[in-house]
Amino acid sequence: MIFNSYDFVVFFVVVFILYWFVFNKTAKAQNVLLLISSLFFYAWADWRFLGILIFNILFNYYLAKSIFKASKVAVKQKILWFGILINVGILGYYKYFNFFYENLINIFSSGTTFTALDLLIPLGISFFTFQSLGYIIDVYYEEVEPYNDLMLFSTYMVFFPKLLSGPIERVQKFIPQIVSKRVFDYPLIADGLRQILWGLFAKLVIAENCAVIVDPVFENYNNESGSTLLFVSFFYMIQLYADFSGYSNMAIGVAKLLGIKLSRNFATPFFSLNISEFWRKWHMTLTSWMMDYIFTPLSFILRAYKKIGLIISVIITFLIVGLWHGANWTYIVFGLIHGIYFIPVILKGTSVNKASNTMTENKYLPSVVELFKMLVLLVQVMLASVFFRSETVIKAINYLSRIFSKSLISLPSSIINGRNALIFMFIAFFITVEWFHKTKSHEFDISGKPLYIRWFFYIIIFILLLFAGRTAEAFIYFQF
Repeated sequence: MIFNSYDFVVFFVVVFILYWFVFNKTAKAQNVLLLISSLFFYAWADWRFLGILIFNILFNYYLAKSIFKASKVAVKQKILWFGILINVGILGYYKYFNFFYENLINIFSSGTTFTALDLLIPLGISFFTFQSLGYIIDVYYEEVEPYNDLMLFSTYMVFFPKLLSGPIERVQKFIPQIVSKRVFDYPLIADGLRQILWGLFAKLVIAENCAVIVDPVFENYNNESGSTLLFVSFFYMIQLYADFSGYSNMAIGVAKLLGIKLSRNFATPFFSLNISEFWRKWHMTLTSWMMDYIFTPLSFILRAYKKIGLIISVIITFLIVGLWHGANWTYIVFGLIHGIYFIPVILKGTSVNKASNTMTENKYLPSVVELFKMLVLLVQVMLASVFFRSETVIKAINYLSRIFSKSLISLPSSIINGRNALIFMFIAFFITVEWFHKTKSHEFDISGKPLYIRWFFYIIIFILLLFAGRTAEAFIYFQF
C-alpha cells in the first residue's frame, strides 16, 4: 500500500475520519487507532514479516528497561551489546547474509557453486532497526529514560507514515507529541496537504518521467554516446532525489494531517556549496543517525590521529552508509566515493558534522562563485550516483568510462526529443520552486503568501499532475 495508490487513499480517509471524529476523545484512544491502523498497514504490505516487527518492538522495549535498571556499568554494557548484536544480527541475516556468504565462497572456495538462500527482506527493516538501536543506545547513555507505556513505544515504532521508508525518527521528539490528545489544527493540516501535493508532484511527474529516460539507457549504455550517458546520469540523480524527497514530503504531510510533526528529511541539498553541507541536507535523519552513533564515537576513538583520524572516521561512516542501502558492492563503492569527497573538506578544516550557513539565503540568484561550487557538487553527486544505479561495479565503471570518451563532445541525439524537453522543463520548474523556498520549513511552504498566489500554485501543480508518469510504481527506497 504505497502513498501514490488508491488503496492508500481509501485506507487513510477511513483512518482520518475515525481519528478526528470517533477516537478523538482521549490521547489513548487516538494512539490505539494509530497502533492498530499502522499494524494493519504493515500487514497489508507484507503480513509475513509482521512477527519480526512485533518482536523488534517487544525486545527493545524490555531491553531498554533492563539497561536502565542495571546498577553496574559493566552489566549495562553487556545488555547494550547484546541488544546491538540481536538487532544488527536480524538485519544482517535478512539483508546481508547472501552477500557475505557469496563473497566468502568466492574468496575461499574458487569454483564452488553458490546457491543463494531464498530470503525476502522485511519491508522497512533498515528504518525500524535503526530507530531501535538509537533508542537503546540513548537509554544507555541516559539521553532518555525508557518508556513504561508499551502502547506509546509501539506507536512510535510502527507509526505508518514513517514505517517503511522513514524519516528515522528519534523517540525523544516523537513520543512527547502523542502523550497528549491531538487537537484538530487547520493551519497544520493545510500545510500537510501542501506537502503531500508537492510530494506527489515530485514522485509522479518528476521521478517517474525521469525513469522513462533513465531505465532504457542504463540497460543499453554500451550503445549510447558519452554525452547521452552524462545527461542520463543527471536525470537519474533528479529521479532519485524526487522519488525519495517526494516520499518524505508525503510521509511528513500525512503525519501532519494526524497532528504529528515528523523530522525533515531533505532541505534542498543541491543548493549546498560542498559535500559536507550536502549530506546535512540529504536524507537528514539517516545522516544525523550516522553522525551521532557511528562517526562521533569513531572520531573520539581516533582523535589522537587528528585529521587522519577524521578522514578514517568519515570513510568508515560512509562505507556503512553505502552498505545500509543494500547488499551490493555498488552501494559500498558509492559510500566510499562520498567518504573520499570529504577529504578536501577535512584538510581545509571545514566542519564535518556541524551545521553551517553556507547556503545562499535571501538572494534571487547565486553569485558566480556559489554557482560554480553548486555545479562542482552536482557533478560529484552525478558521478557517484552511477554506482548507486548500476547492477555491478564493473557496469558502473564501464558506464563512466564511456562518459569520458571522445563521444562526450557529441550531441546526446538519442534523448533529444519533444517529450524529454518537456520533462526538462518540469525539472526546471521543480528546481525553481525549491530555490525560492530553500529557507522555508519545506519545499512547498507557501503558507505566508496571498490566497491568489497559493491557488495559482495549486492549479499549476494539478495541471502538471496530468503529465504523471507511471502512477503505481513503488518508491525506490522501499527496497532499503
